[in-house]
Amino acid sequence: MSGQIPELAGITTYSDASRIGYSVSENVNRLLRFHWAERRMMDVFIAHIASTPEWEVKCAMCLHQWHAAEHTDALRKRISEMRHPVPPLDRAPSNSLEGFFAELIRSADAAELLAGVYRVALPAMRDAYATHISHTNPLVDHPTIRAMESMLIDYSQSIGWGDAALAALSSNDAVEWENHLRAYLNAAGGINGEDRTESTLPPARAKNEFIPDFHPARDDRFSGQYNFEFPPHIVYNAPGVPADERNLALLCKRTLEMDVPEMMASFLSERKDQPWAFYYDYSRQLWDEARHSMMGTVALEARGIDWKTIPLNVGFSLRLNVHATPLERQILLYAIEQSLMPGETGKRFEYETAREAGDELSAHFHDYDWADEVLHAQIGRRLLAREGITQQDALERAKEIHEKTWAALDNYKNRDEQLDWWPSFVREALGKESAATDLGELKILTE
Repeated sequence: MSGQIPELAGITTYSDASRIGYSVSENVNRLLRFHWAERRMMDVFIAHIASTPEWEVKCAMCLHQWHAAEHTDALRKRISEMRHPVPPLDRAPSNSLEGFFAELIRSADAAELLAGVYRVALPAMRDAYATHISHTNPLVDHPTIRAMESMLIDYSQSIGWGDAALAALSSNDAVEWENHLRAYLNAAGGINGEDRTESTLPPARAKNEFIPDFHPARDDRFSGQYNFEFPPHIVYNAPGVPADERNLALLCKRTLEMDVPEMMASFLSERKDQPWAFYYDYSRQLWDEARHSMMGTVALEARGIDWKTIPLNVGFSLRLNVHATPLERQILLYAIEQSLMPGETGKRFEYETAREAGDELSAHFHDYDWADEVLHAQIGRRLLAREGITQQDALERAKEIHEKTWAALDNYKNRDEQLDWWPSFVREALGKESAATDLGELKILTE
């Protein structure tokens, strides 16, 4: 051989591998704190998705709650590998650490939330993981290091996004809240519990039970959020309508789909004491649904269409978040996913519509949308089976839930004029008159 083959599979050197790192007990104690921090970060994001009006912040929170779910899952797995029986994972390892997250979740607006998350919480978690990697033995604890290195990649992306978002929000008003949160985190000894600073804490906001606001909101770039007329729900498969107009309707439907993560966030938050798989699987679906909405915005942007002019109403998430129980929301979501499976009217039809329209980007997006929805139907069926709810039970109960919550929208219709905006939108987007006429009542069960 002309040279020396790297030792120890290339992960470290003999010198570094010979140092004493954390014991298993020390390691697990730290991982329990990290696990709790990730789980509570997931709660923080989910609690604010619906009520945060800034669209781009919604998108980021949908992604970052999924990051937190992935991190939580990896830490749960690693803890279970090192300790049997597994230590309790559903209670705070430290009252003071929970005190920090109890304050963070009570951020009052987007500026406070972003400052607390992206200037305080996530940088502290990133630094704690970097410290852990540098102290633990790189050979004996390689599984932990490998998981954490992946988490650090996520933090680099999310903190970078947060810095840019905060600059755009001109968030100087959140400095006091940032300092407030730093005081609580310092009192907890930081994320790892080792950096405690003795000082007088500012008065806590966490004096009463935290109740998230799940009334969905849009920022002032949007109009018609209470205009519940949304013709694309019917146009996309209306007889006699050409493929290009039906495809345009599909892109509008995809963009509106932000109302699904807004709704899912509410039952993920309110359904307490479920098995971890419940939160993990639905967290993934929530992010998928947000991606579908983002696919719609990308496809419309590619056509030069300002998608913010579409009346992206909040009717679906509003009627379910406010006028249905958490389990009812879960049931209706599954019924919708199941309704998308038939090839004649469901996701296959949508994909084929995009292809017929000659829209390669839309077809590409709907190909993946179709794959995601198959997964989502499986998730819903599996998690409702835990409740003793069969597919047939869910479909029957969904009809009643749909009727009840649709009727509740009458309470909000006076907030916006109920206008049929579709003909003028088609004229501007396609340069021709709409072929969709006499659409009838728009009260349909759809996403």
